[in-house]
Amino acid sequence: MNIEDKGFILKKVEYGDYDFIATIYTEKLGKTSFIIKNARKSKKRFVGKLEPFNLIILNFKNTQVHESAKTLNSIQLDTQYSNHGLNKNIIILSSLVNEYVDTFEIKEVANTKTFNILEKFFLNLPKKNLIEALDGILEFQINYLTIHGLKPTHRELERIIGEKISLEKNKITRNVATRVKLIKIIAKFSQFHSGKELNSIQYLDLL
Repeated sequence: MNIEDKGFILKKVEYGDYDFIATIYTEKLGKTSFIIKNARKSKKRFVGKLEPFNLIILNFKNTQVHESAKTLNSIQLDTQYSNHGLNKNIIILSSLVNEYVDTFEIKEVANTKTFNILEKFFLNLPKKNLIEALDGILEFQINYLTIHGLKPTHRELERIIGEKISLEKNKITRNVATRVKLIKIIAKFSQFHSGKELNSIQYLDLL
């Protein structure tokens, strides 16, 4: 039985001479691995479709078992969510979002709230300036952690960094540095609870 689903590519790696294995967060399956046959060979067929931050429509065969990777029959790009031509700053922030989902989600356990948060973040991403994108990241972090029962409190965050902070938007100075500092603090909180490193944090200093 063939299944149609939609999802966001979290990451991809080369597999053999011509294939990719892509980790995709889909609406129906959650975080799932797929083998994309001949993706490196058939460039015309896959041009622009395998890049992170795009929403893709995928068709695959349902084998009724949990495999290490499922084989895709076809991929189509949902152009409403096309995020081509993003600048360096937006790519860094978007990579952090993808890494959160890849780190926290359990394989093949769907979470509608997670998918909706991803859609909300990426839908208007190309239209955002840096300040708006930083606000979007802060909103994502708090909402995402909250749905996983890990809403950050002032006390916990202050314990991690050893100083007083505020999570109220009207108390955050409207500049890049203050927002980046708060994103890093919440990311450290996230690492503490996940037990895993969020590698994208190191690139926040390039903003």
